Amino acid sequence: MLLVDWISQAEQSKLDFMRRYDKQGWSPIEDITHLPFIAIKRDIPNFIKEMQFEKAFSLTLSKPEGEIMKISPLDRFRLLLWLEHQYQKINKMESTYLVSPPDMKLIAAGIRDLDPLGITNVIDMLAGGDVTKWAEVEQLPYSVCFEKQLKNTIEKRIEKKLIEQQKK
Repeated sequence: MLLVDWISQAEQSKLDFMRRYDKQGWSPIEDITHLPFIAIKRDIPNFIKEMQFEKAFSLTLSKPEGEIMKISPLDRFRLLLWLEHQYQKINKMESTYLVSPPDMKLIAAGIRDLDPLGITNVIDMLAGGDVTKWAEVEQLPYSVCFEKQLKNTIEKRIEKKLIEQQKK
């Protein structure tokens, strides 16, 4: 068996293992993109980083932590693997559709100085620069925020092409 085949088979086994996480009768969910933007981009990752898995699962499944504790350790591990898979899909989606190299003029002007602000930049952009709307934006479903970012990315690409065409 080739290494590539083995890795593919191992990945499929991992997916099959994760799909069985709903044996305890708690409702499986298709994906996490319906959750609030801030939960996906800040809260769940922070809980996982701090090894507070039950809080991460509680937020993900919208269930109280007491109910999460009734889930067998093996099924909680499955849920953790499933969450990892969800974040891999989100990261791939973002890198495929939202990442575009910044204009050299923006880099020269210091656009990278905003990088330490992290998701605050995205929240501010989605709130139209209105700080009083940040909390509202944080609670929007991730999928809505992604679609708006995608729209903005496409519009910027079109605008950049128009400017290039006008220079010709």
